[in-house]
Amino acid sequence: MLIVICGPIASGKSTVARALAQLLERQGLGVATIDLDLVYEMLQADRSAKSSRAKWRLARRAAAGLTDVLLRDGIDVVIAEGDFLTSEERADYVDALASDDQPRFVTMRVSVGIALDRVQSDASRGLSRDPDFLRRHYEEVDGAMRTRPETDLVIDTSSVGMQDAARAISRWASRTT
Repeated sequence: MLIVICGPIASGKSTVARALAQLLERQGLGVATIDLDLVYEMLQADRSAKSSRAKWRLARRAAAGLTDVLLRDGIDVVIAEGDFLTSEERADYVDALASDDQPRFVTMRVSVGIALDRVQSDASRGLSRDPDFLRRHYEEVDGAMRTRPETDLVIDTSSVGMQDAARAISRWASRTT
């Protein structure tokens, strides 16, 4: 099974991916998570802003290759999380997959106000702690958030806890197999 979690900055993608992986492991499944930000960082030696469209495209394609290896080698569930909001971003990943497993996309939502609170309390954040940057990001992804495919599971983490989100994804994904 392949689950792809996407959403704007600070919507809870990484936290929910970890919670989902732990939940599925407790059910006896072999699980791996792929953090697209970390794949991008493999392609960029410095800690500058992750702004290269070409590197993002390569990171999504590399994540697809890693997904294929993990599924081929017996991992039951791969959870990829990151920038997979637009149809172009999804195509970068899906078109590079060799696996026949169809990804199940989950879109995380959160208000920009809550996102601002989250990034301000997270010392590991960089540029995303800048309120102007974060507001611009939310404006930029607004179109993709409104036009996402109807097949996505949408979870608003403004009102749903991360553990509850993980349980909802697990139930939804097992019904869509």
